[in-house]
Amino acid sequence: MHDSTYRMIASLRMRQFELLTVLADLGSMRAAGEKLCVSTAAVSKGLGEIETLLGVTIFERHGRGVSLTHDGNILVHRSRLLLSEVANLADDLRDRKLSHEPVLRIGAPPFIAWSLLPDILRVMAQHGTLAPIQIVEGRLDDTQRKLESGEIDVLITMNTASELGSLCQDGLLIRPVCHEQWIVVCAPDHPAALQRRSDDWTWQDLRRESWVLPPRPTQARLMLEQLLLNQNLPPIAPVIESMNAITNLKLVQQRHGLSLLAQRTVKESLSKGTLVALSVKELPDSIPIVVVHRTQFHQTDIIERFHDAAHALLHAPSSSSIDIASGNNEAIKKF
Repeated sequence: MHDSTYRMIASLRMRQFELLTVLADLGSMRAAGEKLCVSTAAVSKGLGEIETLLGVTIFERHGRGVSLTHDGNILVHRSRLLLSEVANLADDLRDRKLSHEPVLRIGAPPFIAWSLLPDILRVMAQHGTLAPIQIVEGRLDDTQRKLESGEIDVLITMNTASELGSLCQDGLLIRPVCHEQWIVVCAPDHPAALQRRSDDWTWQDLRRESWVLPPRPTQARLMLEQLLLNQNLPPIAPVIESMNAITNLKLVQQRHGLSLLAQRTVKESLSKGTLVALSVKELPDSIPIVVVHRTQFHQTDIIERFHDAAHALLHAPSSSSIDIASGNNEAIKKF
């Protein structure tokens, strides 16, 4: 790094790095000021001082707020890494002083957090004392950013272009643990379930039904629309859109429509009979589930335990879900 550039960056204070990240997250000087407990004028002045010192424009100002420039993206990304390392240092020193075990921070989309993580942690506990765990649920773009900046230690998620395509993979390890199938489900007393068909459902017929779906650009919605596109069919306009998989599951159980849900999220409902899976001629391809973590990480042993537990659980014969995609389960066949 050029010596003068280094000196300029080194002269910035942690509070200024925090201002940049908060402003990038909220996109508004007023909102950033409220979050930081300072005035809007103070945020504007602080940003101006940083831009003047570095000689770059970090944010474009417009009527709706502010947005990052290319230089701003680089600076904010590095600011997150720096702030995260400072926070990690504080946590490590505190834990060492109090003799606490290091916390394993796991990121996951909601459907994996509630359908897979409890069992993975159970397997980990069976093979040794379970370290303190912090689970961070959220949209993948948010958890990706937290993984890159060190705010979480490991991410378990889907490996698709729409999910991990924007992830900066430098210094990260992506390790497969299983595949997940999405299936079409409805309430057992839904008209579609009550039809006794001699053949599988086609998408030409299914798209005429009422649907409960997550909004674009979620993976399930994109999978469904691509499947319809491949068959020269127009997309489905859902009667209800909801981001949360549990909400969608409950809506379907109350006969609000059909839905495309991850097989593991509905396994218990299928076994209890509160949902049924329709036998469909063509389902989306199964999606790889992966564990992602940084290659340089001080808690290597616990990361290995987490990966091994996930791999063992998801490949165990007892954990394999009913074979809906191939129509081999008599309980749900021909709905």
